[in-house]
Amino acid sequence: MIELLRMNLKQQNKRRNKLRRLVIKKRRDFKIKLCDDLKKMNLHYRQQLLDSYRLSIGPLLNGPRIRSLWMKKRSSDWWLEIVNVQFRKEDWIENFRMTKETFEKIVKELTIHLQPNCLPVRAPVAIDKKIAMTIYKLASCCEYRIVGNAFGVHKSTVKKCFYQVVKAINTVLLSKYVKFPDENEALRIANAVEKKTGMVQVIGMIDGTHIPILAPVNGRLDYINRKGWTSLICQAVVDHEYKFTDICCKFPGSVHDAAVLKSSNLYNYAHQKIHSIKKNIDGVDVPYFLLGDPAYPLLPWLMKGYTGSVSIEEDNFNTYLSSARMAVENAFGRLKGRWRCLQKRIDIHHSFVPSVVSCCVTLHNIIEMEHDHFNTTWLRNVEDSDVVYPQPTTSVTNRRDTSLNVDDMKKIREHLKMYMVNNYPLRSSSVRTL
Repeated sequence: MIELLRMNLKQQNKRRNKLRRLVIKKRRDFKIKLCDDLKKMNLHYRQQLLDSYRLSIGPLLNGPRIRSLWMKKRSSDWWLEIVNVQFRKEDWIENFRMTKETFEKIVKELTIHLQPNCLPVRAPVAIDKKIAMTIYKLASCCEYRIVGNAFGVHKSTVKKCFYQVVKAINTVLLSKYVKFPDENEALRIANAVEKKTGMVQVIGMIDGTHIPILAPVNGRLDYINRKGWTSLICQAVVDHEYKFTDICCKFPGSVHDAAVLKSSNLYNYAHQKIHSIKKNIDGVDVPYFLLGDPAYPLLPWLMKGYTGSVSIEEDNFNTYLSSARMAVENAFGRLKGRWRCLQKRIDIHHSFVPSVVSCCVTLHNIIEMEHDHFNTTWLRNVEDSDVVYPQPTTSVTNRRDTSLNVDDMKKIREHLKMYMVNNYPLRSSSVRTL
């Protein structure tokens, strides 16, 4: 009996062991299949981990990694041999929008500010080459890669030099060449405008233009203007010689021109910028003022035309005012014609665009002061860009600033209206409504 029980127990143990081995085998086969599937699915990820391991820990185990080369060989022959040796005056103007003499003047004024602060490991980029790369990019709107290939440097070096030179121009030259006229200069501008257009006591024309940008993802709707594309508004004051005397470029494209004006330094410090010198015109003292379009409010220092249904005399005044205001529109055309980066969406961060705009304005004023040639064919590119990025038309504002007394300015406008009728031929616009 005991032997029989032992035999049964052995058989049960055999069956139990056999079943256990079968379960273990199935589990092992499942794990192997699962691992194979995971390897196939995560092969790319595992390869990335392996590569990162090799880059981080591999050199510690295998010794230091040896560089294949110190730096790639690049050619600067175009800058050294072609531009500096063979370029003629028209070549300089076509490629850099200025003569070589004007370029050398800018280099001289920026040399001290662009000197390297410490002894570099390798020879630094020459200062004149830094400035030339920056001006070439502003004039052509090329990618950093294209500019780098032309000057024989890497695209990262071009970007670094571009930001450095733009900041230097805004720091050193902006306040020197973009400023409101003093008393003598204001008198000269007023006399020149009166001689050319008949409008008296005008020391500047104000207007705005939209600059295309790559808007940020957050708050992108704020940058969409009335024409449906993203932009920054550049408000500017210009004299009769197409030189900029004041700029403000920091507001997104959806903001109205009147709101930009009221938030600008020009509005807050107009009493300091515009001299309170008056001229007697047929018994009425007329102060200096700026000319603006109907989008701007009438202010003690800002004259605008009549709106709505106008009489013959009012239409005559509006026509003379518009002819004087053409200077600011021509100045914007010349600015964008010289610096093509303002015609299209430049490949820089939107926060740096105002610095680029002020840099272009500064260089524009320097070129205008040096009387360098402006190629009128550049305006064709501006016209083409206006098809892609049409300038929005701002609505007429009839809001009155209650913080300022503009009744005197209305009386002055009425007096100047009759002064223009009595002293100049009647002129009529093509959009007059009665």
